[in-house]
Amino acid sequence: MTSKDEIFNHRTLSIMLTYRCTAACGNCGTFSSPNDKAEVGLEAVFKAIDEAEKLNFLNVVFTGGEATLYMENLISGIKYAKEKKFPVRLVTNAHWASSIEQTQKIVNHFLEAGLDEINFSTGDEHLKFIPIENIYNAVSTATELGLRNVLVYEKRDHPNSSCGLIENTIIELTNEQKRKKWFSLIRGPWMPMDHRSQSFQTEELTNDTNVAARTGCDNILNTYVLQGDGKIASCCGLGMRHIRELHPTDITEPDFLSKAVEKSESDWMKIALRQFGPEKILAWASSKNPNILWENMYSHRCQSCIRLYRDEEVIETILDHFDELKVDLLSTIVIDKKIEKKLTCLKSNTV
Repeated sequence: MTSKDEIFNHRTLSIMLTYRCTAACGNCGTFSSPNDKAEVGLEAVFKAIDEAEKLNFLNVVFTGGEATLYMENLISGIKYAKEKKFPVRLVTNAHWASSIEQTQKIVNHFLEAGLDEINFSTGDEHLKFIPIENIYNAVSTATELGLRNVLVYEKRDHPNSSCGLIENTIIELTNEQKRKKWFSLIRGPWMPMDHRSQSFQTEELTNDTNVAARTGCDNILNTYVLQGDGKIASCCGLGMRHIRELHPTDITEPDFLSKAVEKSESDWMKIALRQFGPEKILAWASSKNPNILWENMYSHRCQSCIRLYRDEEVIETILDHFDELKVDLLSTIVIDKKIEKKLTCLKSNTV
């Protein structure tokens, strides 16, 4: 019998210090804005890190909203996580990188606290609020000072998209040798928060020709989030704030992180999402109920996931046939573990 520890063995603790942000992007995945002042205090942050240590979590990520708006708490949190021997990552929109001098000062502050990696979020929506110069300052400074950094920017389907400009300019601004060592790019589609809306990105729409290549979701039951309002989520996916099923506990409960893990990892639907991914489950539901249309609607898997939890017809279909889904789920888990074991043996025999 496959144990839960064999399935969920690389958990991340994500800490949203606040929902407050310097930007108010349309369709923000965390519904953050300058008007949302929700925040969690250091007591909850330290408690979550302590529990993550006991549960053998892999790493800690600070995010938001915009975590740097609470810089003192952020630095304290980074230092505390490092004391517990966690690798630590920060996600930020770089609103603070208004000049090279200012950026160097703050990046050095992060390095002194022990930060291992910094991710910068940008793209067409972010650039309405955070100048592109800030991104250049942030990436070039972090790269120069030897702080691993990742630029995450959204892809949009329109001719005036800033993505090409960002990528080309970053390459020009950074030393090639240092860039290869310290910098990388991640491109992802920007998605509507309404599952009934067509994706903004049409190049990678999921349909019957490519759904088989979609993998299980790496975020659910892998990343547990201490959110700005004190709720604990069992996924860091976009739109998680309005999927109540992803919030098993909150900080008012004793051992809140442990309880979130226990409740979430006993949930068959979450395990199915982890194993199959939302696209395949949506396609499966459509095979049981042809009225469920899904092809060429979504390019971002989180939008497919919102559909699974918010569309009443989809929910009813899944519930009506869930025993069949559980049988398929158990079969694939057993097969995957057997394949993994064989691959491990083959690798050890070739060493």
